[in-house]
Amino acid sequence: IKNIHPIFHIKELMIKRELAKDETLKNESWDRFLPKFKKKNVQRKKPKVIRQKKEYTPFPPAQTPSKVDLQIESGEYFLSQKARRAKKFEDKQEKQARKTEENKRKREEAF
Repeated sequence: IKNIHPIFHIKELMIKRELAKDETLKNESWDRFLPKFKKKNVQRKKPKVIRQKKEYTPFPPAQTPSKVDLQIESGEYFLSQKARRAKKFEDKQEKQARKTEENKRKREEAF
C-alpha cells in the first residue's frame, strides 16, 4: 500500500489517537475503525510507437491521369455515343466468354 496519499496516514494517526483515549476500546482490535484500502488494477499507459520518418522529397508524386485523359489516349473520347456503347458491349461479351471458358475448365477438372 505504498501508493496512498499522505493525508490518509495522518487520518489513521488521528483515529488511533481517539481510540487510545477511549477506555472501552483501548484493549480491542482497532482494525474495524481504520480505513481499508482496496488494491486497484489500474491500466498503465502504453508507450507510444515512434514511427520512422519517410525521406523528404521536395517534388509531389506524379498526378494520376483522369478518366477523360485515359479516354483521349485510347481514342475512345472521339468516338460517337453509339460506337462507345457498341465497344463496351463487345468488351463485356468477350469478358463473359473468357469467364465461361474458365468455369468449364474448372468443372472438367473436378471429374
